[in-house]
Amino acid sequence: MPDLEITCGECGTAFPFTEREQEYYRERGLSHPKRCKPCRDARRANFGGPRQGSGGGAERERFEIVCDQMRQDRQRSFQATTRPAVLCGNCFSASRAQNRGA
Repeated sequence: MPDLEITCGECGTAFPFTEREQEYYRERGLSHPKRCKPCRDARRANFGGPRQGSGGGAERERFEIVCDQMRQDRQRSFQATTRPAVLCGNCFSASRAQNRGA
């Protein structure tokens, strides 16, 4: 299987898709990449909105909650559609660590 040359769907630059990369993608059931490595890396870095020290992107909407354990108002980045238990990030992390130790 020869190397393929793919044109990046983002920047239009041609990039090689080596035989070794093709084998890797085939073993994992992945389709051929549509972006060159620099564009994939840039997209990954910007995924999920702005991060500390990065630019661009919109702020994520925040939703008010009351943590069931702490009984204090908190915010989180998604809105609960069901209500089995609503935990703030600190209580969720503590609960998760406790469940892993059990």
